Amino acid sequence: MNYQDPYDRPRDDAFWQDAEGTPPWARVVAVLILAAGIGAAIAIFVSRSSGSSEPVAKVVTVEKALAQPAQEAAQSQGKAALPEATRGPGHEGSSGGGGYLGPEADASFEALASSLPASVGLAVQPLGGGETREFGELREGEHAWSSIKVPILATVLREQGESLGPEEETWAESAITASDNEAAAALFGQIEGRQGGLDGASSAVGETLHAGGSTGTEVATAPPPPGAVSTYGQTEWPVGEAARFFAALGRCEVLGPQGTEYVESLMEDVIPEQRWGLGEASFPSGWRVGMKGGWGPEAESGGGYLVRQSGLIQDADGGVAVAMVALDDSGSYPAGAADLTQIAQWLAGKLKGLGPHLSSCTG
Repeated sequence: MNYQDPYDRPRDDAFWQDAEGTPPWARVVAVLILAAGIGAAIAIFVSRSSGSSEPVAKVVTVEKALAQPAQEAAQSQGKAALPEATRGPGHEGSSGGGGYLGPEADASFEALASSLPASVGLAVQPLGGGETREFGELREGEHAWSSIKVPILATVLREQGESLGPEEETWAESAITASDNEAAAALFGQIEGRQGGLDGASSAVGETLHAGGSTGTEVATAPPPPGAVSTYGQTEWPVGEAARFFAALGRCEVLGPQGTEYVESLMEDVIPEQRWGLGEASFPSGWRVGMKGGWGPEAESGGGYLVRQSGLIQDADGGVAVAMVALDDSGSYPAGAADLTQIAQWLAGKLKGLGPHLSSCTG
């Protein structure tokens, strides 16, 4: 008997064809749901017949495999994928563009920099590995000034088996904690005596820098300009290279555990007048913060003071090395130091941990 539709509606024998406007991902999802239902029915039948759970497990695996192209199809049609779990505070890597500072750090720092009456630069390097994050416009050509006193002390320690005499210890303490120029010159003089003068001593300090990953930095030997007191202070030390050096120092790659602990202890004992920057930022109380600043008049900027600081922020499980620099529009040293304090405070608020886990090399 032939059925006759009383309303004489047109038949759609091609029922598998989609109505106009149906998105492609919906077709894929429908087919996969149908396949999954058939698979589940077969699994139930087989499992009841054999008493085994293996066929069901296989069907579940197939269903998971089928779900992936469905998700991809949805994404291709503008559907958002489920976000990955967000890590909480702690020791994080730098994968995925986020890591220890987060993917929004670039835009956030740019906003900070635009609010400061200064040209600034910043580099952060996790001790446990990962990318060096660099920010700001001042990244090349900035003089080291007194921040190079740490590599000078490290060179003396390397040459003397990490041992200092009483007078040398006094020089080291004054040079790092109070940035005393005469004490630093006395330490450099020890290197000159062994290396045959200025050029040899400068090369020796350069080798220490290179051992710390600051491979593109050469220690200056030209007579210092007016307002400067040393040749080595005029070394051009980019913030990225400085951060890599201090990271290597914190990993005991420049000195052994004893020498590293000694230098870090001096950096953590900087006098109050020079504890701007990292020393005034609100890092967690359990974190160790060491620093060494440097400042001096830049002839290229009409005698305005360039102010910089490098340091280490650590806890028992890892840490980051930091190098930052500021040239305030006012040209003054106090203003530049205040700019670095704002940058350090920004860093304290943005750090999502201290990078990948790294056990302390100093014990």
